Amino acid sequence: MATYSLVIRRLMVCSLTIVMSRAMTSPLLTLFLSTKLGLDQQDVGLLMGIAVFLATLLGLYGGYIIDRLEKRKLLILAMLSSSIGFALLTFAQNLYLTTLTLVITETASALFLIGSKAIISENLPIGQRAKVFSLRYTLTNIGYATGPMLGVVIAGQLPLAPFLIASAIAFGSIFLMIGIPPTAARHEDAPRSFFDTLTTLKGDRTLIQFTGGSLLSTIVHGRYTLYLSQFLLVTHTSHQALKILSAVLACNAITVIAMQYQIGRFLKREQLPYWICMGTALFAIGLLGFSVAGTTLAWCAAMFVFTLGEMIIYPAEYLFVDTIAPEHLRGSYLGAQNLAAFGGAMSPVICGYLLINTPAPTMFYVLAGLTAIGGTLCFMAGRHARLSSADVTL
Repeated sequence: MATYSLVIRRLMVCSLTIVMSRAMTSPLLTLFLSTKLGLDQQDVGLLMGIAVFLATLLGLYGGYIIDRLEKRKLLILAMLSSSIGFALLTFAQNLYLTTLTLVITETASALFLIGSKAIISENLPIGQRAKVFSLRYTLTNIGYATGPMLGVVIAGQLPLAPFLIASAIAFGSIFLMIGIPPTAARHEDAPRSFFDTLTTLKGDRTLIQFTGGSLLSTIVHGRYTLYLSQFLLVTHTSHQALKILSAVLACNAITVIAMQYQIGRFLKREQLPYWICMGTALFAIGLLGFSVAGTTLAWCAAMFVFTLGEMIIYPAEYLFVDTIAPEHLRGSYLGAQNLAAFGGAMSPVICGYLLINTPAPTMFYVLAGLTAIGGTLCFMAGRHARLSSADVTL
């Protein structure tokens, strides 16, 4: 990472620290809210779903704001909002104020995600972006691998401490961003209004097709821990389910940390449609492996294949949107592609319905079909983007 500029290095560190702050609180949030507000698990799930849904919608507007204002200041605002949000959660007593706080923290996370991608594109030549997107994703997985364990250990001593420490980490990250030069000023072609931006986004068939395909793929990989745990609890005892789930999550984290950056080095813009097809095929093979796995080793082998698909799809999606986005609308395009996160919210609902109403392995067959459709849409969008580029060149 030392070969990159100060802006990129500090942005990568901030990406790790912000994820760490979120990951420390994630395994405790459901229990914390149910205890503080007296809600059952279904109501807590609904509360979190509402917060994520609103934050995803606001992320679309956030992308527009990123195109119009100085990005570094917006990232600092996102970090400050996260810090305040984590601290306020320790005082959770009122349902509506808690919901507002969750929406603020989730929106801040989406704004940081979109803004950091835009800054990477702004400060790196085209050939280096895939590697940095992969590096960022590796750091994100390191945060998600270590943060929850750290949060649980700390909560065992002081229940409120993980939220306060997460707040301090997010606040401390601000000083890393303050120490870098301001990002580029507003582009002269930046859209005058949000409605103008929406009109442009709506008219881009490639973006719509790709976002639709990404949404279907996100149903598969966005919240896979939830549907795997749902399946295991239906087909195994709780002790067996916990043992298998712990093993496959460890396999996922180790594989990503060890191999993600290396795979990202091979991603090329002109080959993106084919890389997406490969990632989709690996997802499908992994899902079929889950459906027939009978031992912990078989589950880990299927997760290894599934993780290879994950490591390709994540940076490939970012790189594709970076490729088709006009310079002055990069934040807006990234915000639009972020709508694919709705797939993660749909995943537990779809999988829960299938587990109740069909034989358990059917869930994996349906998910394999969804990722195949999603990959096909993304491939078609990629081919269309390449044809469009060829037409422009000619």
